[in-house]
Amino acid sequence: MKIYVMRHGEVESNVKNQINGRNEDGLNNNGIIQAQNKREEVNSLNIDLIICSPLKRTKETCEYANNKNIPVIYEERLMERDSKSMVYEFVENIDNDIWYDINKEIVYKDSEGFKSVIDRVYEFLNEIKEKYTDKNILLITHGDVCKAIYKYFNKDIEMPIYNFEQKNCEIIKYEC
Repeated sequence: MKIYVMRHGEVESNVKNQINGRNEDGLNNNGIIQAQNKREEVNSLNIDLIICSPLKRTKETCEYANNKNIPVIYEERLMERDSKSMVYEFVENIDNDIWYDINKEIVYKDSEGFKSVIDRVYEFLNEIKEKYTDKNILLITHGDVCKAIYKYFNKDIEMPIYNFEQKNCEIIKYEC
């Protein structure tokens, strides 16, 4: 089984270096181009199934990148962190040691903690590894979920997880 992970295309809050969270902002023009430019790569991966976050920016990325009509399932556990009152906060105002603390369910007043993100993403990955053992799957998701997936497949990493960054529309392959 191969799991490919693609982060959504660029949105304006990425350009402004703001926290996205669970807003319904769509791709900007550059994000549309990024997703369209991934068609050939997605076609070459022999994907059996796409599992996508149901937020607008990931759905749009999927629509632009999936020109072979690969079946798509929408999965809430792939949604970005529920950052509530921190949506559109500037990233430089966040203390990464708090934001990515793997022991906290809630951070910064009411935002979903990274522990919660890890818990739901790990549960999801364990489930798809059992359910789709002979399939190649593309996950289309968000920055913090990409970090949790990276941590899942690289449990022994020494660096702080906030040092890992998956670029917009970058695809990373993991083997199970």
